[in-house]
Amino acid sequence: MVLLICQHCDYRWDYQGENEHYATCPTCRYKVRIPEEKAQMLRRKGLDMELKSKFSLKEQHVKLRGIAGIVNKTIEDYQYDKSMLIQILLRLQKNFGWLPMEMLLEVSKQLGIPLGQIYQVATFYKAFSLAPRGRHLIRVCTGTSCKVRGAPIVLDRVQSSLNIERGEVTPDGRFSLETVNCLGCCALGPMMTIDGEYYGNLKLLAVKRILSKYT
Repeated sequence: MVLLICQHCDYRWDYQGENEHYATCPTCRYKVRIPEEKAQMLRRKGLDMELKSKFSLKEQHVKLRGIAGIVNKTIEDYQYDKSMLIQILLRLQKNFGWLPMEMLLEVSKQLGIPLGQIYQVATFYKAFSLAPRGRHLIRVCTGTSCKVRGAPIVLDRVQSSLNIERGEVTPDGRFSLETVNCLGCCALGPMMTIDGEYYGNLKLLAVKRILSKYT
């Protein structure tokens, strides 16, 4: 911003434009030459604004790296559709392995959905995990039908074989263990799944052999 004086009507005003040579008087429309020293000020101002703009773009690029970048790419694929929240979370978990709180915060920020609402969805559905999972996910059915067929014994055998409890991950990150109320194959109980592959009519001797298939 520089102070200019119109030589035609003697009007004074603070010029805030970007032209480095001439300015138009607001009252008489007379062309007023901008003094060289003031032109230099305008050039410096323009350079500062350009540098600030470049820095801002660079800063924005940095912010969209890491977790923010992963979330942004997924949300863009779904065109920022809030109704696709579950599908977005499923895609993120598939790509990342689990849903850390930082990721939920980014989804909340970029979709404009309250964090509490996203957290409720992530904790309601068994498909989501808010803790790191192993490379292979074991789900043992503990529903009524499987329970009466020996599911508790099968679960104990899996836990003792891996030396972990339900909800835990083996130290080498190989397996994580969960229980579910139903796998939809009640007539084949007791049963479990590993990475979505079904194993029914389980016998204790078969548990260790099945686990050995997964490295």
